[in-house]
Amino acid sequence: MLKLWSGGYIRPIKDHNGNVKPDSLSVLEKLILGGAEQWITIRAHSRDHPVLLFLHGGPGASQVGTQHKFLSPLEESFVVVNWDQRGAGKSYSSAIPPESMNVEQLTTDLHELMVYLRQRFDGKKVFMAGHSWGAYLGMVFAHKHPEFLHAYIGINQPVHRREEEQRSYQFTLDKARQTGNHKALQQLQSIEFIEKGVYKSMKHLAKQRAWLTKFGGVTYQQNALRINIHSLLSSHLTWRERFRFMKSFEFSVNHLWAEFTRCHLPSQIPRLSIPVYFIVGRHDRIVHDLCEEYYQKLEAPYKELILFEHSGHLACFEEPANFIEWMKKIASQILLHDEKRT
Repeated sequence: MLKLWSGGYIRPIKDHNGNVKPDSLSVLEKLILGGAEQWITIRAHSRDHPVLLFLHGGPGASQVGTQHKFLSPLEESFVVVNWDQRGAGKSYSSAIPPESMNVEQLTTDLHELMVYLRQRFDGKKVFMAGHSWGAYLGMVFAHKHPEFLHAYIGINQPVHRREEEQRSYQFTLDKARQTGNHKALQQLQSIEFIEKGVYKSMKHLAKQRAWLTKFGGVTYQQNALRINIHSLLSSHLTWRERFRFMKSFEFSVNHLWAEFTRCHLPSQIPRLSIPVYFIVGRHDRIVHDLCEEYYQKLEAPYKELILFEHSGHLACFEEPANFIEWMKKIASQILLHDEKRT
């Protein structure tokens, strides 16, 4: 218990008698990706299961602890890999060159991680699931390197960030007026934009997100803090890494946000050569209702849009049982199809 509390540790997977399962995996590994030290966790009840790589949101929001808290049953059906991206969580270091914080470099890091996973797991393809910012990075990778993937699953998928951000701001402003919240109205009206959907500073973004959370635009029936706090308290982080968690988040946002706001998937990625699934939280007011329009236009060998009725922007954590069932269904569909082809 002391080791878990002090951090830098992932607990083993045990059977009902308290014994470590002989074929299980529960490891915390340091890799060199793109010349920088980066960390992954791998957990599975059996190493023979299909590999699922989860790309966290943010930028810079490591979600290992939240994954373990809400989605650990996935480990009964998948080899679940979580990666703290360059600059995030356990992979943060003051030695990281700020100029290396860009989508091209993170995509290169991800390619090196995929090569490692292919070698470690006997050439298996991977199911990739990305959440929010991770869903943008995932789409970029899936378009560039489809040969590594069985399928891509975008959770709360960003499509056109500038338009989404403008709509998100308008939602909070409208809510402030409707509820007669003069403090919110005053603060929101003080927010400045460089251009449509692009905040003048990260302080303005933080202010908008604070009111968006209060007005129910981040989560729907769940408390966002009670979900996200598990990422900060994750056992894979040492106490020192927990104390600098927000510093790593700020570092990532400051250096990646401008590029993130240029996300425009209809023009950047009009087609994918692998199956694609989008999981959409109906009440999400961050990536605001543009996914269905993009989904209709996107060309792919198979595609499906899945609506989570009781979710906002944290769909996979707000409805974990629903998400787990869908992931198992998706894997079964893809693997059965692959078997028939061979």
